[in-house]
Amino acid sequence: MKKVFSATVTPLLEDGSLDREGLRNIFERNIRHGLDGIFILGSMGEWGSFDDDFKENLVAECSAIIDGRIDLLAGISATSLGLSLKNMKRYAKYKFDSYIYMPPAKTSALNPLKSILTVLDQADRPVYYYHCPPNNGINLSLEQFAEIMAHPNLKGIKNSSSSMWLRRELLLLRDDRGFKTLLLEGQEWAVDEALTVGNDGMLCGMGALISKLMVGVARAVDAGDTAGAVRLQNTMIRIFHGVYGKGLETVWCGQKYALARLGLIQSAFTLVEDMDKLTAGRRREIEQCLEQYKEELD
Repeated sequence: MKKVFSATVTPLLEDGSLDREGLRNIFERNIRHGLDGIFILGSMGEWGSFDDDFKENLVAECSAIIDGRIDLLAGISATSLGLSLKNMKRYAKYKFDSYIYMPPAKTSALNPLKSILTVLDQADRPVYYYHCPPNNGINLSLEQFAEIMAHPNLKGIKNSSSSMWLRRELLLLRDDRGFKTLLLEGQEWAVDEALTVGNDGMLCGMGALISKLMVGVARAVDAGDTAGAVRLQNTMIRIFHGVYGKGLETVWCGQKYALARLGLIQSAFTLVEDMDKLTAGRRREIEQCLEQYKEELD
């Protein structure tokens, strides 16, 4: 069966502290919808905005809530390799499945392949490599991908490159060389295509809100129902338009506003996006979207 993971938001109260009740509400809803796992402290989770204590407390809280019921993936990305390794050591005491690592670019001139291999060598549990050239500008060659896929600690790759070419090349590379790496599509607009051609699953940033739809796409592909998968995929895109805005005006505060309107979290507050982007007009559009797709959302 195809795997479905959410790259979740981090719900915050208006003072910037963690909304613990909201976190539990999101996770319990995601588990009810059938998610296989949740990724915390990714780009959607605002990892770069929190201090070390906040992030460690978040890992501890998430570990306690999930308690082994589904996979928990903890992001260790930081502005340097050394800080990422420190994050890994701080989190090692908690119960979760895997680390996720994306090497820095703008703040580091280190060889990204060496950095990834260093993380894999030092990890006490499996690691997913987060490949996101739009974020850090890092592209690996196919031979470099092969080197990390051969490492016993690499569990999977979250491919957010938006490259159809790379998606197919990684599938061929894995098959040709017998690697066991899980290949997860990170681009929400293309999960039906990715899963249909052979990807093992998806790991997407709107999972806190649309986990039911994401699981629906995966189950449709499992059943060989391509038309059904495409239909659900198109619904997902329409919800993205409604919540994010067609120009991606309200990615973080838009999704959080939607979650708040559903009564799951307390606030739309985010540290990575100006809250004045959430205009009265955008709020109305989000509310209309939630009303139109209420059955698909829950």
